[in-house]
Amino acid sequence: MFEKIEIIRRLLGTLVVAIGSLGCTLQLYRFSRGKTRPVPIITLVIIGSTALVTGLQFVFPEVLTALRRNREALLAGEWWRMVTPLFVHAYGWWHACVNGVAAIIFCPLAERLYGKKLWALYFIPGIVGQFFGYLWSPNTAGASLGIAGVMGGLFAFVILHRRELSRSAQLFAMCGIAGAVALCFWRDIHGPPTVLGILLAGVMTILEVANRERASLRSQLTKET
Repeated sequence: MFEKIEIIRRLLGTLVVAIGSLGCTLQLYRFSRGKTRPVPIITLVIIGSTALVTGLQFVFPEVLTALRRNREALLAGEWWRMVTPLFVHAYGWWHACVNGVAAIIFCPLAERLYGKKLWALYFIPGIVGQFFGYLWSPNTAGASLGIAGVMGGLFAFVILHRRELSRSAQLFAMCGIAGAVALCFWRDIHGPPTVLGILLAGVMTILEVANRERASLRSQLTKET
């Protein structure tokens, strides 16, 4: 009975995060409609490399065995298993397709908004999320932890630019953040990387603004002298 309640909780939390992220994405695509749209190189690299390795796992099953989360192998020194689970999918084709669609929806938008910072938003939460993966789901794998970090970055963007965005966008973001926090308490591996993505995006944005202000101040001082 307790296990069923846990599953229902996690499904509800995941649903709330999914609805929040899709709502934010729709609002942010509208917000960024007038901006230039360079080719999303980072997105293409992430999706392309993941698709390649995932495709290989269906031809050579030992690829999944060698790259998925495996606590015993990690403790034996196979450190790469902190990264490689992002490139294979333990539950087969449907798992790969769901994550592929999610990456296509969220990553190009995040790259448009954050540029090269997408590398950090994808891989830092994705790798840190592996710690929770080894605790709560030690024998699985998938790109969803990296995608969760990107989703967190989108939530953060809405909050940081709330004066420029609609109230509905803010509502979607708050729902997504609340769902992510709930998933952390319910021991779902997607909660921590989403929250980390939110925090990471916030810190990177604050540092970027601070650097701009510092550069502007230097420029003014130079002109005065």
